[in-house]
Amino acid sequence: MRVHVVTPITTHGFTKAAHFASIARSDTEVGHSELDVGPASIESEFDEAIALPDTIAKILEAERGGADAVVIDCMGDPGMGAGREVTSIPVLGPAHTSMHVAALLAHSFSVVTVLDSVIPMLEDLATKYGLDGKLASVRSVDIPVLELEDEGRMMDALEEESIKAIEEDGAHAIVFGCTGMRGCADALRERLEARGYEGIPVIDPVVTAFKIAEALVDLGLAPSSRTYARPRDKATPGYDLAFERATA
Repeated sequence: MRVHVVTPITTHGFTKAAHFASIARSDTEVGHSELDVGPASIESEFDEAIALPDTIAKILEAERGGADAVVIDCMGDPGMGAGREVTSIPVLGPAHTSMHVAALLAHSFSVVTVLDSVIPMLEDLATKYGLDGKLASVRSVDIPVLELEDEGRMMDALEEESIKAIEEDGAHAIVFGCTGMRGCADALRERLEARGYEGIPVIDPVVTAFKIAEALVDLGLAPSSRTYARPRDKATPGYDLAFERATA
């Protein structure tokens, strides 16, 4: 099985295939690509908009290269629907996947993200995915994506905002609101338990999407062609070369 991760930003090295080696099954080959054209990080609707064309091209390239599934490495799920329309394999977004998993595990959940500017985007996604009734809140740690490498600062802020989400907003589960928080779920769960909040699921979106991708491939399932109908052929000036290269 081959699962390909597309990181829809141009910051080189932010994510690597090796980051998924510890969670991938022994028979899963991990591929990875990042954008050649687009934003350094995604923290706004504008950032997401300029990431879309090359993200879609990278999804197409992944399928052409033999990928059995694609995971988009961004909590905004940029290009997920479009990627499903132009491929025949599972294309998973971390927000879509993790919010549904949170709803499976808890009566309500809160998302803890990076900046206040991202909050409306995530609230809109919860509504789009039919989960706004389960969403207790979206909170932010006030740390830009490219500064999440300061793990101590990030973990302290995640702990405090998660406790506020539980105490003040009624959250029964916590979902990370940025894939740059990857790998911190166990540490946050331990911190919450130490503060007296036992049994609170902490969901790492991109890890969850990766494991669900493996499961869907095993099950032989892919997105419905009735929901994600293939676009009609038409001219796309300025994009033709990239898409032809990806699908040739």
